[in-house]
Amino acid sequence: MRQKRLLLILFYIFYLVSNSHAITQESEEITNLSALEKTEQPSIHKEKELLDFIKVGNKDVFESNNAYVSFITKKAALFKGSNTIVYAEICFEIAKKLTKDNEPYQAYEYLDVVSNILKENDISEISFAAEFYEMKGTYFYDFRRYEESRILLLKALKQQKEESTLKISMINTLGLIHKKLGDIDSSIYYFNKGLKLATKIDNNEWIGIINGNLGFIYYLNGDLISARKCLILDKELSLKNEQTESALNALALLIEIELNGGRFDLVETYMKTLDSLIPQVTDYYSVMRYHYIKTIYWEHLKEYKLAYESYQQSVLYKDSSGREYDQLNLQNMIFQIKFQKNRNESELLIEKEKRTGQLYYGIAIILSVIILACIYIIYLMRKRKIYEHKILELEKEKIRTELKKNEEELNKILENLVVKNDIIDTLNQEINKREVSDENLTLQKEKEVIYEKINTFTLLTENDLLEFKHLFDKIHPSFYDSLIQKQDDLTNSETRLAMLIKLNLSSLEMSRILGISQDSVRKSNLRLRKKLSIESQKELIQFIKTV
Repeated sequence: MRQKRLLLILFYIFYLVSNSHAITQESEEITNLSALEKTEQPSIHKEKELLDFIKVGNKDVFESNNAYVSFITKKAALFKGSNTIVYAEICFEIAKKLTKDNEPYQAYEYLDVVSNILKENDISEISFAAEFYEMKGTYFYDFRRYEESRILLLKALKQQKEESTLKISMINTLGLIHKKLGDIDSSIYYFNKGLKLATKIDNNEWIGIINGNLGFIYYLNGDLISARKCLILDKELSLKNEQTESALNALALLIEIELNGGRFDLVETYMKTLDSLIPQVTDYYSVMRYHYIKTIYWEHLKEYKLAYESYQQSVLYKDSSGREYDQLNLQNMIFQIKFQKNRNESELLIEKEKRTGQLYYGIAIILSVIILACIYIIYLMRKRKIYEHKILELEKEKIRTELKKNEEELNKILENLVVKNDIIDTLNQEINKREVSDENLTLQKEKEVIYEKINTFTLLTENDLLEFKHLFDKIHPSFYDSLIQKQDDLTNSETRLAMLIKLNLSSLEMSRILGISQDSVRKSNLRLRKKLSIESQKELIQFIKTV
């Protein structure tokens, strides 16, 4: 029962504390909001006005820095979705202020907006491009995304033409990146390059920092002479510029080097300075380094108890430093995962909305095209039907005209043949009369003239035959080919006879056209029937009509 009561009491206390914290936060937000509302806020309606306002830094019109940041972020939200360079610079200025206020995660969100705008533009014409890429590259370095950081810093370095502290910062961070990546030669190259630039513009602060970085690398490589030289300069400049942690780390390495070199008088001097600095240091790593050096120092003096106590402290602070480092990395990782997730969800939502809009738009277009196509097809079909009807009527009329013309020409040819044959009969009769009379030279010449006339009227000359066949084929196009297919051994005279039967002519008409007797026509019919294996004349006529 007592355990249950104790748990209930603890739970109640936890509830009160949580609520009091929430109430305090809410009251602070309400206070800030009311303060912001009470503040006479400037009227800003355009991107350029807001950018100019931020650059001037009108913090004095606000009751607090939080109120000022809240105001500019709310105003910037009015232009959300803009792709202008002015809006990109607004987001960059807000990111700088949030970074200064130790709000890295909020700052990173604004930096990401700037990235999306700049990648669509020529960065060589953008004044703040170098500073932006330096800042984002530094963020990636803190997030341990070293390769991405390196790419951004190289891009920043390419844009930064002026020799300034910003350029030194880029070069120094590149040196740190290559050290993390294990490329020591490149790291030394960038540190030396940065040191040369810092010396040229006489920036003691950066001279000290880069010497410290170089000294640490030389120390790891076993080049203690170069390391000692760099660390001494780093120590002196760090103390001069009141950079306590940098000075402490330089002194710690120098003490190790001097202990190994047997310069104990310098060790004592450096240790006194180190002891004087430690009260000002709060960083777990620096305090751990201090106790680690004290452990080595006491071991050298054979003060093993003190060395053990220092060792315990160094382990304690090392664990604390490790936890702090791991916690920071975990926070960074969680933020990046959440940020990327939100970004992907946002992009997915935008893409989904875009695709939905495109789908509806596409469907509307397709339906419109289909409707127009149907109307047009119906119009074309109707037009084609009318046109085909006209063409058909014209073709029918043309065929009728041609058939009539062909029939007339064929009849004319047949009439000419009949006339020719009549003339031939007359001439033959004259010959017979002359044969009865005495043949003399004069009569012989007359006979030759008559024969010559007969030759000029030869029945079905080659031209007559071709013309006759040509006209016949126009009236009965497939008759000749069909007849030959059914009986391919027919003679020309038998084929002509079949054509005349197809024209539905009588035996008399055939005999007059062919220039033979009706009896010869009957004999020709008989021969044709035998070849076609047909018994009666009626069947022959019926057969030819079907061909």
